[in-house]
Amino acid sequence: MLRFFGMSISALLMLAIACGTGGTGDDAVLVSLTDSIIVPGYEAVAQEAGDLRQALDGLCAGPSDATLGEARQAWRDVRSPWMRSEATWFGPVMERRSKSVMDWPEVRPERIEAMLENAPATTDDNVRHTLASTQRGLGAIEYLLFAPDAIEFLSDPSSARCEYLAALGRVVESESNALVAAWTQGGGSAPAYGDYLTGRSAVSLLAGQGVAEVVRTQVFLIRTIVDMRLASALGLREEDPDLAAIPGGNGLNALSDLRNEVLGMRDVYIGHEGTEGLGISDLVKELSTETDERMRGDFESALAAIDSVGMPLRTAIVEQPERVRPVYDRLSDLQRTLSTEVVSLLGVSVGFSDTDGDSLR
Repeated sequence: MLRFFGMSISALLMLAIACGTGGTGDDAVLVSLTDSIIVPGYEAVAQEAGDLRQALDGLCAGPSDATLGEARQAWRDVRSPWMRSEATWFGPVMERRSKSVMDWPEVRPERIEAMLENAPATTDDNVRHTLASTQRGLGAIEYLLFAPDAIEFLSDPSSARCEYLAALGRVVESESNALVAAWTQGGGSAPAYGDYLTGRSAVSLLAGQGVAEVVRTQVFLIRTIVDMRLASALGLREEDPDLAAIPGGNGLNALSDLRNEVLGMRDVYIGHEGTEGLGISDLVKELSTETDERMRGDFESALAAIDSVGMPLRTAIVEQPERVRPVYDRLSDLQRTLSTEVVSLLGVSVGFSDTDGDSLR
């Protein structure tokens, strides 16, 4: 039976009959978010991924402090839009399991080293289809680029590190381009997901279902940040602090990643700032201006707390946890407003995340 993004046509028709049609306000918000936030966000990832691939090629062609610095900056540059896009990790990202290819939160250096010694992955096919999630993506690139002896290893002609590194870059670029295509072009008999989400294709999500998908993604993201990462790292669960709960390695990019995750959530809530773009806020404030104002204030307070940390996140957690506790508190405020008031106002049912049960392979 023909299927679109995990649902058969018959299932979609039954859903339409059962639920009726969404409001025009929902349609307008979904169109605006897709065209002004989501698609441009993935396009930015693809652009920066292309630049990263070129920087990695340049580094491998001539390893030096200069080319290493350029590659490291290119890595940071692609992480910014990628983490900002996390607020829109539904649809193609989940269907394609792009996270396991682009940026799994855990990297296992011992598995990377064993692979490089015994059976080096030096082709795109090797990286994409034979390696575990913990051996590829931006995390694996970080491990290689930010190693203290990176230049020495990358300059060694007997090492497969450069070939592996270049293949990692090509796969990240390829996957990011595939995400743009999935949102804008579709494939085979499936419509572009942007059209499927917004009602611009013959077979589409109902508007109310689309808004629910967007809101649930925000709820799962803030839950991950607050409950699974910060609470564990700060030892707020009646157990010892666990720094491993904060993803990342020697690139020390965790605080910037966190800031971009929150900015991405704000993008989805407010819409494209400085334009007539719509966001979830436009649906909320019609029902409660108080809740809308609280959400906007929660975002600004959380971003201000993040900006006040002033040092790498893991360092702050160990040396000055009092700098990080306000981040946890302000993000907890945001989580509470979103997960109770916004969800209730919009009638969104929240269950398990699509990411629950993801395997490390």
